[in-house]
Amino acid sequence: MLKQLIASAILLSVSQLSYAGVIISTQAGKTFSQTLTTKEAKKIEIANDSHIAFSIERAKPNARYGLYYAKFESTLEQQLNTQLSMQYYAFQSAVEYPLYQDLNGYFGAHLGINTVKPSWTESDNYFAIGLYTGIEYQFTHAARFQLETRWINTLVNDNSKISCDASKNNDDQCLWHFDGDVLTQFQASAGFSYRF
Repeated sequence: MLKQLIASAILLSVSQLSYAGVIISTQAGKTFSQTLTTKEAKKIEIANDSHIAFSIERAKPNARYGLYYAKFESTLEQQLNTQLSMQYYAFQSAVEYPLYQDLNGYFGAHLGINTVKPSWTESDNYFAIGLYTGIEYQFTHAARFQLETRWINTLVNDNSKISCDASKNNDDQCLWHFDGDVLTQFQASAGFSYRF
């Protein structure tokens, strides 16, 4: 009796998941970052580098919403021995529209947190918002190939733990000290999604 109850619960949960229309996507691509300026007028240039991303979403008729995660690792162009890691955690939502027979487009927005971890100090969290768009080619109803671009704005401010000590002349010690600046980044990605 217990085995039948467990089997029934598993079948019910799988059928509910299928009914919900879950989308799992994995992507990889390149992130392009703008130049930032500190209070001391020092230019901070983050080298363009690769990223990986993962999302899990619920599909609705002509729409989707869910969670997005991406990881980007790079260096500062002026100091190549400094490592910089960024992890994006976001809630996102998009509308979908047909483009051609097996080709669909989507356009959406996301908001969340960008966790910035420099190699020279502890990590800090910043509010991040942005827009994204892409196209999907359907191999089957479930399996799709994606091309996506994403615009990410991270709001960095003077309350950051990542600071700059202007009294030191050593560039390795002079880090980040922003005055309400915005880090704008663009991601170009390719990947696959599966719906079940």
